[in-house]
Amino acid sequence: MKKYLVLTGILFIVGLNLLKAQCCAAGNPLNMMLDAQSIGKQSLRMSLLYRYSLSDTYYQGSKPIDINYLDKSGFNYLEFAALYNITERIGIQAEIGYFLSKYESYKNPLIKDSEGSGLADLNLMLRYELIQKPFEKLNLSLTGGVKLPVGVFDQEVDQVKLPINVQPSSGSYRYHGGFTVAKGFRYAPWQILGATMVEYSQRISSRFFDYQYGTVYAFQAGTSYTFHQKALAIIQVRAEVREKSKRENNQIVDASGGEIVLLVPQINIIPAKNWGASLSFSLPVYRRYHDIQFGNKYSFSLVISRTQKLIK
Repeated sequence: MKKYLVLTGILFIVGLNLLKAQCCAAGNPLNMMLDAQSIGKQSLRMSLLYRYSLSDTYYQGSKPIDINYLDKSGFNYLEFAALYNITERIGIQAEIGYFLSKYESYKNPLIKDSEGSGLADLNLMLRYELIQKPFEKLNLSLTGGVKLPVGVFDQEVDQVKLPINVQPSSGSYRYHGGFTVAKGFRYAPWQILGATMVEYSQRISSRFFDYQYGTVYAFQAGTSYTFHQKALAIIQVRAEVREKSKRENNQIVDASGGEIVLLVPQINIIPAKNWGASLSFSLPVYRRYHDIQFGNKYSFSLVISRTQKLIK
């Protein structure tokens, strides 16, 4: 019995250290779909997104390593969004997310799997069309907003605190800004797309956590090809740079942050008038984490949208 307690204690301590060696990713996942198309004055677009993500490998820097702790982690996520264009140039957007499940499963049967679910964050955003040149097929839009931690945080299951990266809400106010650009060519089905975004998180000071996520910088570049009157394909490269996070007393979390480059193919279709559908797949092609972290294997997203002009 004594040996069993000692072994359990060792596993618990090792488990805590490994949990600290992961990149925290609570709250709404970053949007990875390029969208530079204006919906027009006094129009409303509503959309529903489903995203699935899976991680199953530890990395030390860029090298995969074998650690007998986490088996896999992932999430099933829904997000409802509404964009309303007040004028031809100014639009307001709101997004609210919900995690159907957000989980970590462990290789050791003595350690109980962690799973959270519930309301995530509310994202409020202003969009401004800085450049609209239909003849040159050039569009440049600026965005800025804040994500409010309205959802479930400090969640417990069977009176056990869930790890921060399994919490449905980020627990933090997060401020973001960026731009999206699209350049087409007359008489050609090609279009060049690009985007950049920065997200800064306030410090969390809650019942269980004293933590600050590192600032995120995201860059996207891609091209679209209209191969049918009602369908187009997009291929993009996305790069994300995350600064290291901080815990209590401004201690740097060494096993946080890094760089990752993803290849994201996407298909957009128009199944009916005013309706749209989009399917994308995200595959990491390069990564370099700080210290040891659990890395993403892939994710995919499906979006169904409807656009309606409210005042004709």
